[in-house]
Amino acid sequence: MKVIRPSAKWFRHLQPDRIPWLRSWQARQLSVAGLLWLVVTAIFALTMYAQRVDVTAGDLAPRTVYAPYGVVDWAATAKARQQAGNAVPGVYTTNPAVLGQQKQKLVANFSLVAELSADTAAPLVAREEAAQSGIPIGLPRAIWGQVLALPANRLSQLQQDAAVILASVMGNGNGIRNTTVGLDEAKSFVAKLASQEETDSGLRMFLTAMTQSLVVPNTSLNAQVTAERRAQAESQVPVVKILKGETVLRQGQVVTAADIEVLRQLGLLDRGFNAGPVVGSMIVAAAFVGIMASYLWVLRRRLAESPELAIIASLVTVVGLLAADTLAGIPAVSYLVVPTAVMLITALIDNGLGLVMAGLLALAIAVLTGSDLNVVLVSFFGGVAAVFGVSRLSQRYDIIRSGVLVGVVNLVVLLGLDVMQGAAFLQAPVWQALVFALVDGLGAAVLTMGSIPFLEGPFGIITAMKLIELANPNQPLLRKLLVEAPGTYHHSIMVGNLAEAATEAVGGNSLLARVGAYYHDIGKSKRPYFFIDNQFGAENPHDKLAPTLSALIISSHVRDGIELAREYRVPDPIVHFIREHHGTTIISYFYRKAVQADTGEGVAESDFRYDGPRPQSKETAIVMLADASEATTRTLKNPTPQIIEQVVRRVIKDRLQDGQLDESNLTLKELDVIARTFTRILTGVFHQRIEYPDKVLKEMERSRNRGNMGPKPPRVVRRMGGNGPPGGPGNPH
Repeated sequence: MKVIRPSAKWFRHLQPDRIPWLRSWQARQLSVAGLLWLVVTAIFALTMYAQRVDVTAGDLAPRTVYAPYGVVDWAATAKARQQAGNAVPGVYTTNPAVLGQQKQKLVANFSLVAELSADTAAPLVAREEAAQSGIPIGLPRAIWGQVLALPANRLSQLQQDAAVILASVMGNGNGIRNTTVGLDEAKSFVAKLASQEETDSGLRMFLTAMTQSLVVPNTSLNAQVTAERRAQAESQVPVVKILKGETVLRQGQVVTAADIEVLRQLGLLDRGFNAGPVVGSMIVAAAFVGIMASYLWVLRRRLAESPELAIIASLVTVVGLLAADTLAGIPAVSYLVVPTAVMLITALIDNGLGLVMAGLLALAIAVLTGSDLNVVLVSFFGGVAAVFGVSRLSQRYDIIRSGVLVGVVNLVVLLGLDVMQGAAFLQAPVWQALVFALVDGLGAAVLTMGSIPFLEGPFGIITAMKLIELANPNQPLLRKLLVEAPGTYHHSIMVGNLAEAATEAVGGNSLLARVGAYYHDIGKSKRPYFFIDNQFGAENPHDKLAPTLSALIISSHVRDGIELAREYRVPDPIVHFIREHHGTTIISYFYRKAVQADTGEGVAESDFRYDGPRPQSKETAIVMLADASEATTRTLKNPTPQIIEQVVRRVIKDRLQDGQLDESNLTLKELDVIARTFTRILTGVFHQRIEYPDKVLKEMERSRNRGNMGPKPPRVVRRMGGNGPPGGPGNPH
């Protein structure tokens, strides 16, 4: 748990208490959240706009543009699919009914020829003219005269030849398509076949003309089947992708319409103000800030009430996003930003918030920089590892160990992803990424160590590392207490032991309680000999003073301690122990002395009470109880465990009845745990020593005379002829 003081000095001066709607902590936190939302929105929107380029088809590209993320090039995909569809030939279907119709016409034509040929009574010229008009196939009269002069069997043979040729041409597998080329090819084929069937030139001409006149298209395009086959061919063409980092435009190249479409799909085409990036950034930023605020509001309400916390979380978030955006093109630091930010949040604020920030920052950076899935996952898992590594921070070296943990987790996760994706491990970029992942964990630790001091002081946050530094006996204020008030110093050390054990037993910040106990009586170093801790049997100056003056001197050690703490720049959370360790308790000894010496004017009890306030936390309340319990137990003449427990429970009962614990959130169950803890420790310190028998004391005296070497072992005595018992006085239990 991190300690956050109510307000740093600089922050108190900035609080706009004069503005009514900002006087509540809810309004102030809402203002911080709103400001963070605006800043995050601006970061996202400006990043989106900065990536865009203003070009039209035919322009020269002003700069090289890379794809921030992968996208499908639909224009190129459509073109490739169209080409694949066009490559599929049309499917044609032959209609057999057309051939039957043409055969019927063939029979009708030859029936007319046979009829004219048989009508010998009519003049030949008339029959030739009738044939030309009845069968307009472009034959001269002379050819018709030759045909009409043929016998019936010869005409029947010509009819059969024409039927065979017609069937051969129109009934083949391909049929005749309704195109000029198709008809020309079919008629040429008819002429070829006719020349094979008939040797007489005139009859061959008749057979060819008659058959060619009957050749018509009988094959048409099957639009449905053709469309299905072309659609199938198009569906087998894969989409054309533009990968992340691929060059979309090169500086100086001529921009084409296809390039414009790609830029539009990537959101990189600048066409003046576009509300899309702004609105989208506002929505993403609202979700980002909303999740953070919801976590604090629902699960960490006490932390949510601190304006310093909100400002620190906002600063880390903004700096993290800006750093990710700035360093997006440097692969060596791809896994650095998220663990660093998470370490700072965890060390300075809260473990749970660190976990939340790990997920949010990883996703936000992915959207902001177009990072691939590997970077997002490695950053997230590295951030989670950072939370686990820093959650129990007790010294600065722990941050380095956390950095090693983050680096190892980065390495393992990235290695697993590479194996899943079938990466070629012999290639240099793969190994470089693994090394970067490991080194970035250590880099995050170094950055965290360097950043924490800049955030601790201005925002009044005390981490475990700062508490360890304050507990160092070489701290100037502790050395001052040791030199000028040694009795108080040792009393403070004892109170620190009691407070640490009791606070740990009830789940509080034990390290804070110990350090607070070290400093709680620091004000006694100003007038040390007015306190019995430092008199060491000397004359008590209070014997010559009025009770009211003595009480004033005694109570002033609190104010003196606060002044010294300010002078030596002791953080406020430690100053709370100095201010609250007596609460508003009464200085009973001098109060009773004043009552006894009262001449009838009356004694005001308020003159003999400390200024307070009462303890505001478990830690300061436990130090109050430890202070009184240790001081009272020290005065006991016969400190048996039972008497020590009675004293401790009486001290706790008195403070409870006096209302000193009302604002500390300590429960009765916790007070019982505290009493048992105090009793156990104080019994170990102040119990009566064992009285050794006279025989043992004489043996110890002889041992000292021999140079503290002790008696000889029984086995040696027997070897030398002695008869000492195995468990003689030289070997006490």
